[in-house]
Amino acid sequence: MKHMKIAFIALLLLVTLAACETRVVTTGPEQQHTLNVQGTSEFDVSPDIAKIRFRVETQSLNAQEAQAQNRQIANSVHSALLQAGVRENELETTDFRLDKVQEWDQKEQRMVDKGYRASNAFVVTTKDLEAVGKLLDTGVQAGANNVESLSFELSDTRSKEVKTEALRKAATNAKEKAQALADGAGVSLGKVASITENSYVVMPYARYDLQSMKAEAGAAPSPISPENVHINAQVSVAYELA
Repeated sequence: MKHMKIAFIALLLLVTLAACETRVVTTGPEQQHTLNVQGTSEFDVSPDIAKIRFRVETQSLNAQEAQAQNRQIANSVHSALLQAGVRENELETTDFRLDKVQEWDQKEQRMVDKGYRASNAFVVTTKDLEAVGKLLDTGVQAGANNVESLSFELSDTRSKEVKTEALRKAATNAKEKAQALADGAGVSLGKVASITENSYVVMPYARYDLQSMKAEAGAAPSPISPENVHINAQVSVAYELA
């Protein structure tokens, strides 16, 4: 019995020592510490183009008649805009539809046919921002019964220039933030480890309250002032810490 007790104590000691075993884990080289910051830039720029979206709608009991009326008015609007100085390549048809029109008849308690509606939408793009009011009036006088929107935007060439400027300013802003953080923490900035463009947003100025615009023949052009385009860019930059 005594021998069994000694054997049990010896076994218990072996288990305890095994549980207390120390393991040494070898790791790779320590990673370089980095400082991650976001830089932003936000500013307004003057637009260099304007886009006017006209729509011509006609309705008739006959589909062919609705189309013919629409074509006649749309051609009249196009001709008037060309005479007002718009170039052929500045006029673009964006949508044409022919829809069956039905309305709910309260008396008969059912949908009844009201004919067909033809709809033709097109965009005028112009670099002459001072002529926007004149072009709006010209289109309405010639028969366009809906001015869907007016927007002041950037051309492709100008947009590229502005994007370069926006990203440069965002990167400069990131560097200023990183330097301030490093100075406050008592460390030195090293080289850039990575830089990423997070976003670039262009917000043109647009108006959608022009549907009821009416222009009287011989009246002064509607006063339209160009509005700025808003730019916002964000980048992420990681700096190594020396």
